Amino acid sequence: MIGNAFMLMFVGMSVVFVFLVLLNLAMTLLAYCTREHTRSEEVALAEEELARRKKKNKSIDTGDTDIQTAVISAAVHAFRTT
Repeated sequence: MIGNAFMLMFVGMSVVFVFLVLLNLAMTLLAYCTREHTRSEEVALAEEELARRKKKNKSIDTGDTDIQTAVISAAVHAFRTT
């Protein structure tokens, strides 16, 4: 009776262990197969972030913040007077 319980426990744990090893191998293989696509995605995201930062710096240099401050101030004033 106890021997059957230990055997069942051993078989169950072995099946789970084998499943996890196979899952790990499958994930590693998938990462290996898609590494070029991932690299190109990372480059595209980095370029997009760089363009966004350049645009943000350009908008700060052109004085857009003064216009935004004026618009926000006018909106707050209009809200408080109504």
